[in-house]
Amino acid sequence: MSPTYEYIVAVLITILMLGYTYYSVTTLSSNQLQLVEEEQLDVVASRLFDKILLTKGYPEDWGSNLYVNNTSLKDFGLALQHGKMYDLDVDKVMRIYPGVSEIINPLYLNTTTFGTITGLYDAKKGYWKYGFRFLLKTALNITIDKADTKSPTEKFKVTVKNYMGKNAPNAEVKGTYIAIYVVNNEYFDYAYVIINNMTDWMGQAMLDFKNNMPQIPQGISEYAYCLVVSVNYYGLQSQHSYVANTIPTLGLSIQGKYLIANFTQVEDIARGAHHLELTALELTSSLNIIINPALDVTNGEAGKIVNYGGKNYRVYELANSPSQDVIFVGLLVKKQGKWGLVFATRPRTPVAVDYMSMGLKSAGINTVTLSRIVRIGTNSYYAELTLWRMSE
Repeated sequence: MSPTYEYIVAVLITILMLGYTYYSVTTLSSNQLQLVEEEQLDVVASRLFDKILLTKGYPEDWGSNLYVNNTSLKDFGLALQHGKMYDLDVDKVMRIYPGVSEIINPLYLNTTTFGTITGLYDAKKGYWKYGFRFLLKTALNITIDKADTKSPTEKFKVTVKNYMGKNAPNAEVKGTYIAIYVVNNEYFDYAYVIINNMTDWMGQAMLDFKNNMPQIPQGISEYAYCLVVSVNYYGLQSQHSYVANTIPTLGLSIQGKYLIANFTQVEDIARGAHHLELTALELTSSLNIIINPALDVTNGEAGKIVNYGGKNYRVYELANSPSQDVIFVGLLVKKQGKWGLVFATRPRTPVAVDYMSMGLKSAGINTVTLSRIVRIGTNSYYAELTLWRMSE
């Protein structure tokens, strides 16, 4: 072969080798950069999750301190002041619950405040750098259904699933059936019974109170019933309640040591005054019962803090601040000659909070999801954080 041709072939081979090498290097570099970006998102999500679950925020009592609001909160964290790792403060959890249609939480900490404190939201430019969703729900999903047509109900079917939605067989079920009644139109008292059972392979258990109903004194004709169920499943504990005599035109919420009652009009239900027995019945996660007097403070200093005003909105201050393990607070209410019971739960069950940024994630955008089990009092909750990048 002519030396000229040999030279041309050698140059072409060299060019091809250099081109392939360049392509390989740039492709490898691109993949490495993509991995680095994914790792960075993982790091941001991990740090944010730890901040939410392991730090107390500032002031550290911002959950129960009604004077702390969206402008005065300096730092965010749900951890209990004097608790163990992954012990959450129920009052702080309640501050990120917006409320329900009948009662809007006046102490709600909005997500923009959270985003500004954590750096997810650029307050100056007015956009989210990262989108997020923080979900907190009971580790066990418990449903309670009536299993007879009697009044009051004597038999209930309890169904238990874990936080993944799977049946929970061999779970320990404890039912506390409470009868609350008024004595001589002066004060209320209560009686209760407890029975236990185990769930079957379908995660179901029957609680039959037919031969073991709460004993009401003779001569008492006005009363209300409620059932509180506690389930323990291989160390995970959750609770749920069923109120037999409920008042559909009254909503109740609890924030710190304040009960917020909102009188609402429901279609096809007659209007009427609500007469509240201002002594609260509290139940702890160990199913202990506590009596706690309440005082109407709607027009007082506390009312000015938590009340937007309006004739249908009342605020009651509990004499003693509920402890961290108080999960239900009830008030006895009389309407149109009949007594009923209204309950506030702390936090809400089964979904305690579903807290997210304004910008929802889009299909195809890379996300990172972290989860773990945490505690509120002695109850177990499933916490999940999803984080994704936002485009400007």
